[in-house]
Amino acid sequence: MKTVTLLGLSLSILIALASAQQVYWTPASGTLQQGKANRLQLHFEGCSPAGNVDLPDIPGADFTRVGQSTSMNIFNSRVVQKLIIQYQASPTSGSSVSVPSFTVNTDKGALTVPAANYQVVEATVGNTGMKPEDIFKSELSAIEPSIYEGQIFNLRYIIGFRQDYVNRLNDVSLPQWSPVGIVTKGFESNRQTEFSIRNHKYSGLLFETPAMATRDGSIKLPKVNQTVSMVVGRRRGFIFDDPVVDNYNIASDTLQLDIKPLPTGEPLSFSGAVGQFQFESTVVPEIVQVGEPITWTLKLSGTGNWPQGIGLNPRNVSTSFRSIQPDIKKEISEDSPFEGSLSEDIVLIPTRDGEFKFGPVEFSYFNPKTDRYETKSIPEKLIVVNPLVLQSIQDDPQAATPPATDEPAPTQVVPEFEFDPRGINLLSKPVEMLSAPTSGDSTSLVPVGSIKLAYLALSFVAPAILWVLIALIRSVAFDPNKPRRRAFKELKAVSMALDDSEAQTRAAQLSWRSAAKRYWEIDAEEPSAEDVKSAVSVKTDTDQAESWKSLWQISDRILFGKRAPSFKEWQAELRSSLRLVRQPGISIKQLFSTKAWFAAFAVGLVIFSLSDSIGEDGLGYYDGAAFDKAESSWKTALEADPQNWTIRHNIGLAAAQQENWGEAVAYWTSAFLLETNSPELKWNLKVALNKSGSYYPTLARLVKGDGMMAYISLLTPAQWERAAYLSMIIAGVAFSAWVAFAYFPSVKRLRFALAIVGLLAVASVFGSDWARREYGLLANPDAVTVITADQLKSVPTDLEVEQIESALPEGSICLITKRYLGWLKVELPNGEQGWSRKENFAPLYGSPSDSL
Repeated sequence: MKTVTLLGLSLSILIALASAQQVYWTPASGTLQQGKANRLQLHFEGCSPAGNVDLPDIPGADFTRVGQSTSMNIFNSRVVQKLIIQYQASPTSGSSVSVPSFTVNTDKGALTVPAANYQVVEATVGNTGMKPEDIFKSELSAIEPSIYEGQIFNLRYIIGFRQDYVNRLNDVSLPQWSPVGIVTKGFESNRQTEFSIRNHKYSGLLFETPAMATRDGSIKLPKVNQTVSMVVGRRRGFIFDDPVVDNYNIASDTLQLDIKPLPTGEPLSFSGAVGQFQFESTVVPEIVQVGEPITWTLKLSGTGNWPQGIGLNPRNVSTSFRSIQPDIKKEISEDSPFEGSLSEDIVLIPTRDGEFKFGPVEFSYFNPKTDRYETKSIPEKLIVVNPLVLQSIQDDPQAATPPATDEPAPTQVVPEFEFDPRGINLLSKPVEMLSAPTSGDSTSLVPVGSIKLAYLALSFVAPAILWVLIALIRSVAFDPNKPRRRAFKELKAVSMALDDSEAQTRAAQLSWRSAAKRYWEIDAEEPSAEDVKSAVSVKTDTDQAESWKSLWQISDRILFGKRAPSFKEWQAELRSSLRLVRQPGISIKQLFSTKAWFAAFAVGLVIFSLSDSIGEDGLGYYDGAAFDKAESSWKTALEADPQNWTIRHNIGLAAAQQENWGEAVAYWTSAFLLETNSPELKWNLKVALNKSGSYYPTLARLVKGDGMMAYISLLTPAQWERAAYLSMIIAGVAFSAWVAFAYFPSVKRLRFALAIVGLLAVASVFGSDWARREYGLLANPDAVTVITADQLKSVPTDLEVEQIESALPEGSICLITKRYLGWLKVELPNGEQGWSRKENFAPLYGSPSDSL
């Protein structure tokens, strides 16, 4: 009897342990709607997956993982932990979908997932009884009737919605499409359109994109898929009814393209180009001496099959020229991969005199618009190479005639010449570098007096005061160091410029060169690098003189060279040089001259100038290009005043100067949420979002001010809250007054006005609440933003353990749900949760030490 009891108890324990870990589908049976995004859940009870979960082949349906969550329940004193993976199931064909049984690896070992079976039924939109295809229409088509291989043609995709259901639309995703056999940017932009089908009017979105077929023959383009969400009902809430939203998969028909091969009979110079092109040739200079370089440039530009690799045909040049490796520059438009240009520079050095012909040069291509091959021909160009004339012969014309002798003249030896193939001409300077005219302002004092003897004492005091004022005015207005101080500020401004576009780089270089001339007091109209070195060496040491000479030479290359050096590296070198010099103070020579004797006041001015130029706060560090110290100083100030948006804005500037764009986005975002009406802050935030690649849709729309977001961004979230409470107070006062005046029939108009004010105040309450809610997580005081991209982990550890990881891009907005030994568990807007180091986050509100 005891043996039987022990066996039964052991069996019960084994069954309980076996049932403690299981993996199953929820629901495991039922129906899936055709054309609708159905949600299914894969439950891991008492265990978690070890690595990725690979589903088996499921015929007749597409399964897409959309997220995961965790839960914990207590049932009969037993703790049950679950990890739930969410899938979106979309039936593609057939009347049923079967998910076969499969094995998945977990942290408790390999477990078997039972099979799940579903019946496929036609989807209906809510309780209307209508199918999605009755409300939504989509079509993929090609505009051109016939298409050649390599031809740029236009694809058109349209999705339409019946106008009597448009007000129920919630969201429309971007088209999802992965074609094979063609090159295209995809359907990115659209415009609104309208059309009619069977007496029903449709409002739609029309997408168009250029495309190119990479081969001839039959190409089948896949369906274009879009997810459309529609409000199908209302769910009663505590105060307001919540909308019930269903997602529907809208797929167009496939498109069959018959691509024709290029016709035969192509010219000899044809190398595969298809499209419309322009072809140019330049030779500079056309008359040279032996040993002088000649640059022959061919440039091809236009619209065509650039993705297939368009090139130029080789050129034939006389063996009397020595060539340098060609410089090839290919540029493709950012807006279209089918628009570009190709330039090829070859440097030729003549080794003997004479007349030589360059060309002719041809480029052939097939033009689909004319349906024939076309050839761009450039005629030959005559180049004259004169014999070498030595400098000594030019200086002494008589030396050009050798003395008469019967001995044969020795063979002339042509020396080897070294030259710069970049073709930099340091003698040609632009007109913009000329010094600008100066302007001044002079003011005379009007004497005021009286002949009253009682004021005689003032006759002695007034001159003394006037003397002091004249000394101050002359010391400031006629200070010889004033131009140098202005120049020093301009030099610092150039070193801290964020915009490195070509136009801004050129403007910054011109401004810097003018400021450098004034700061170092260089008299030359257009100084050379040696002039700069000489001027700097007079005021400083030789090391700084060499540094400024190098800056001037790099500036020459940026302005006039074909291959400009990096503007950012030049800025870094400029900041290093500026740290070794200081802003000139006010000269004391004017104060202690015969026209200004007030020595005590002069000492005060010296102290003022020193205190103004030597600052140890954040602004002083920033002006001195010590951005790391400036950031540290401002962060200390932020701890004491966490709601100061200007401090956050300054921290973002310091971080941006150190190329920490993720941190800059975080602090500028928090500053924007405290002050939404600063144009400088909005501009900096736009630049940082482009530089860092961070993307939070609500923030981007708020900064840009699209549509209603321009109205919403008038106030911060906190201000919208105050506006709501203030509207409540106004509504209460207005309605109370309306009730009070109800007992006075003679003031009906006043009662009517009070009712209008009360109703407007109520509307303002709802409007303010709506505007605040449009901020989303940005209005949550506990929200944090990611400043450093990292991985979101399921376990808070850096050790090599099996865990689930997902990307955590910088700029993401999330909420903290748990803290553990320097780790934060955060929740993203899509419900995904995980752990990451707290150093990767910054709070949107409050100080970092209190929030993290």
